[in-house]
Amino acid sequence: MKIKILKGTNQIGGCITEIGTNNAKIIIDFGEDLPDVSIKENNNVPLIEGLTYGPKKYDAVFITHNHQDHIGLISSILSEIPVYVEKTSKEIFNVVNDFMGIRETCRTINMLAEIPVTIEDIKITPYIVDHSAYNSLMLLIESGGKKVLHTGDFRNNGYKGKYLKDTLKKIGKVDVVITEGTSFDRINKENMTEEELSKEAYEVMKKYNQIFVLQSGTNIDRITTMYKASKKARKLFVEDIFIANLTKLTKSSIPNPLTFEDVYTYIPLKRYINKDSEFYYKYIEPFNKKNAITKMFNNDYVLNVRTSMINDLKKFKDKGLITNACLIYSMWDGYLKKAEFKKFLKEVKELGIDIVYLHTSGHACINTIKEMVNILKPKIVIPIHTTNKMKAKEIFKNSVILNDNEGVEI
Repeated sequence: MKIKILKGTNQIGGCITEIGTNNAKIIIDFGEDLPDVSIKENNNVPLIEGLTYGPKKYDAVFITHNHQDHIGLISSILSEIPVYVEKTSKEIFNVVNDFMGIRETCRTINMLAEIPVTIEDIKITPYIVDHSAYNSLMLLIESGGKKVLHTGDFRNNGYKGKYLKDTLKKIGKVDVVITEGTSFDRINKENMTEEELSKEAYEVMKKYNQIFVLQSGTNIDRITTMYKASKKARKLFVEDIFIANLTKLTKSSIPNPLTFEDVYTYIPLKRYINKDSEFYYKYIEPFNKKNAITKMFNNDYVLNVRTSMINDLKKFKDKGLITNACLIYSMWDGYLKKAEFKKFLKEVKELGIDIVYLHTSGHACINTIKEMVNILKPKIVIPIHTTNKMKAKEIFKNSVILNDNEGVEI
């Protein structure tokens, strides 16, 4: 097998990995650059011959999870190349696109956990792993008696983290690990768990009557974390209509207005007035009976918000729905560099709403990565998804440091 890192040896997000044999060639992940990546190429779409233009040279693309920096550019892939995505992860991505008014044009195929996909002489087996995106995957690639594990983004401090060791033991020894190294430029310490974060959120919620939570809508773990804290603080838990439609796609154990009696939704109908009837009956109508707006007048509440909801917060203030409030910012701090976040937080402060920063990483700490490598015992460790790839040299004697468009053969 030949492994080439087309992009991602010097940045977090936007990673593209090529793995091929004499008979087939696949790509793993095809997403957008994150906000702190200063160099943009052709509106952030890498031009790759045989993938985004010209005659087809790749047999398939595999996506590890539905974060935009891993899946966001798949519409640029040649239409004849199939894109494999985990089933629920793709459903979540579809909802995100529908709310953003984006039409997906690529040919996607569902993957199911631990069900192998064979592309010529390459076998790809997906394994569900803990991350801040629902049903994220590690991918085991096998061919010619060789095994390569692409970790995607992973961690062990979320609600599925307890299964990580068992998953790795099931995968067994491999020849190469291509690992995310997001934490390589951070202080080497254990991540706070989602359970610990929930306890901290509870301590914050006790002090306020109204709590707004700014988080990634696709971070299902974080929604569960905030629900647990809200329930303990005896607040009304309200998901905005976007998040309600995402949690609806997940297991029944995830808080959602349709399955939890104590979960409600906020529906800003004016925002969706220009949507067609199909959108309304698919995404709005099912939640009408759990509209929280009346209950919010009579109860303390926790409400998931997005930066586009600042006018909603201003109306809440005018109607007396905001008296003693805070906003919990629970996202990667890199987004604070974006103009829309700066503007939103400035206006939130002007409404007299306190801002509390409360977050835990969706990425494995260094000790977790070490533990993974100790279990898998690879001959080679290749770091990607990092701004400090040389740190891998300090951690692993068998690390191979690559630049973009460089590779190895095994």
